[in-house]
Amino acid sequence: MTTLPSSADTTYCNAPNVQEETEELLRLRRAGRISDRDWLLRRAALTDRQTLGADPADGKVQTSVQETFAKLLAFDAANHTTAGPLPTDHPAWEADPRGYVRQEYAIWSGNARP
Repeated sequence: MTTLPSSADTTYCNAPNVQEETEELLRLRRAGRISDRDWLLRRAALTDRQTLGADPADGKVQTSVQETFAKLLAFDAANHTTAGPLPTDHPAWEADPRGYVRQEYAIWSGNARP
């Protein structure tokens, strides 16, 4: 079984910097060259990275973060597109949706460890 990275540092170790990823995502979206799933996954991962140090008491930020993660989870649940070993309905994701984003991004980017 694959051991997935649990930390942001491990998951995103090969990810482009935040500015580059933002620009790339927007360029791909405008050109229509990114699937809905990749868009949701990469946006959720980018949101995860951008909000690592966010104040948990900042309701506006936390609501936005949770909505972004929920969109990926909902898409994957509806389309059966989960790549990782733990499906969207696994109880871990209710308490830790960031973990789901990291599971999926690690596999997508090749940062999951065998």
